[in-house]
Amino acid sequence: MMMSEFTERTGFEPSFDEYREIEEAYYSFDGNKDEFCKAWVRDGGIERTCRDRIRKIRFLEEQLEKTKASYEARIDLLEKKLDREQEWKPYTDEKLVSDRDYDRLAGFGRQMTDAEAIEWIAQEFGFDPTKIRINRKMKTWEVNRHSQLRPVGEKNRSPIYDATDYYYIFFSVAGWEYEATNGNLNRI
Repeated sequence: MMMSEFTERTGFEPSFDEYREIEEAYYSFDGNKDEFCKAWVRDGGIERTCRDRIRKIRFLEEQLEKTKASYEARIDLLEKKLDREQEWKPYTDEKLVSDRDYDRLAGFGRQMTDAEAIEWIAQEFGFDPTKIRINRKMKTWEVNRHSQLRPVGEKNRSPIYDATDYYYIFFSVAGWEYEATNGNLNRI
């Protein structure tokens, strides 16, 4: 009996592997195709095959999870080894205001609102106030021995004002980031 004949007679479409087992049962059956198919359905062949499918799917899902966990553990180990080999360390851009200088200003200056900072930048440096966005967080970076950078966190960079010549504002205009500090404007 062909698989298509079995499917037509039972209304059940087995997989290729499932049909091999069905076909073995058919060869040992004492009767014709129609009788076998009726007996197979009557004796719970569909339910039995579906239960076997579910067991097989569960087994394969468990195997997949174990394999996935194994690969994830291996990837994690290799990433740690790679990080050690690349010798990552904190990166400080010497053009930017240092954390020490920012903290000193923040210690006695007052924090500006975004509106105050935008107005200050527009008046001091002539940027269109509708295009200015105040940034209160700045990314922190690490550098490796190949001079590659990667972001590792953020640090506070809220706008601080103490005097017309002693202030700090980190902002963006049209996708460019700037630090304005003590009368100087540095594009980052």
